[in-house]
Amino acid sequence: MKKKYAINFYSTLFFVTILNLHMSAQLRIVEVDPSTDTVKIHNFGASTVDLSSYRLCSLFSYRTLSSQTTLQSGSFMLAPDADVVVSVSGNYLNDTAADLSLYLPTGSFGSSTVMQDFTQWGGSFPDGSGRETVAVNKGIWTAGTFLNVTPPYEYTGDGAQNGSQFWDTLLGIDEFSTDQFKILQNPASDKLLLHLPRIASSITLDVFDVLGKRILTKGINGVSSTIDVSKWNSGVYLVRLSSDDVTQTKRFVKQ
Repeated sequence: MKKKYAINFYSTLFFVTILNLHMSAQLRIVEVDPSTDTVKIHNFGASTVDLSSYRLCSLFSYRTLSSQTTLQSGSFMLAPDADVVVSVSGNYLNDTAADLSLYLPTGSFGSSTVMQDFTQWGGSFPDGSGRETVAVNKGIWTAGTFLNVTPPYEYTGDGAQNGSQFWDTLLGIDEFSTDQFKILQNPASDKLLLHLPRIASSITLDVFDVLGKRILTKGINGVSSTIDVSKWNSGVYLVRLSSDDVTQTKRFVKQ
């Protein structure tokens, strides 16, 4: 009898330990490049996770990370606050419209508990060919929403934030430096204040919302510019400056 209790105790302890490891690991897909079939995964959690048997799912096509992808950088033993980048051969990710999910090593692809993360881009694809319903049931996606910005795509949230509004384009987004234009107050609620490069030619300013819709375009000169944003909706915008063959883009957060 004691032996039976001991077996049950250690079996329960084992499964609780495994469950805690998954709960402490907050795994997110943070970059997707459909043109190169490349995916980056980040561990926002506090524990190292063995990703080797985790699975990707796109339009009902499945890949196990260690055996069916190519490791580009990082390690499948994913430490806290670390990234792993993999590529998948065979034109795995549809460039125009597709979904992408990350799943635990075992369990049904229709289970919201087994799904760890989800994103989709480009607009609708054939009914029933994606896992949106699972993500909606899990509470990490809004039905009918898609990433409609220019790929490659980048997750901009803090790991706890979900939905298409926390994804942006990775293309042409640079960190601040002395030779580029600067957004002087970011976030801001009333004015977009820009410090511009000292160049002789004219500069074109374009602003896009998170869906890739151009909401402002104008020519500007000088070394500074102020844009009234008081009537804009709160959210993330892309501010792009173009001059001849040089283009620089930065994010602006309207409060």
